Amino acid sequence: MPHHDTTALSGIIKHVFAHRFTLEAEGQTHLADLGPKGAQAFPLSPGLAVRLEGERRPSEIKVTRIETAGREPVQVEHKKPNHAPGHQHADAPADANVVLAAARKAGWESRGEPRRKPKHFEVLARQGQGGWSELHIDFAGAIYKQKPADAEKWSLSA
Repeated sequence: MPHHDTTALSGIIKHVFAHRFTLEAEGQTHLADLGPKGAQAFPLSPGLAVRLEGERRPSEIKVTRIETAGREPVQVEHKKPNHAPGHQHADAPADANVVLAAARKAGWESRGEPRRKPKHFEVLARQGQGGWSELHIDFAGAIYKQKPADAEKWSLSA
């Protein structure tokens, strides 16, 4: 698991995008993620002066604590990704054939090429004449997530 440095910043919120926001601090613009539950507990608004602490990631700061004058500080817990037991990480060999074989073994008929992600493949598949699903299959061949296929994402006709 990569280690992320912690950071603390004080600044002004400039833009709000649901639970993410930009913070002007120390002469720079920072993207910060409060998470949906954090945004419910600590409403965000442009122009608000805040102090935050969080984990600096390559793309954003995952806020773990945020406060402003006149409000109680809010601690934020970010849920870890939902991966199958024994989930393989990105350094494991990524073989689309292993993934497709795992889907077939579980009774799924796939369509098109698997889409490689950093830690898994996404596969468009269905069982029998059922509806299309998006399967998330890790590099070891474990299907750890199944959801209805997004017609636009997978270019499915109605």
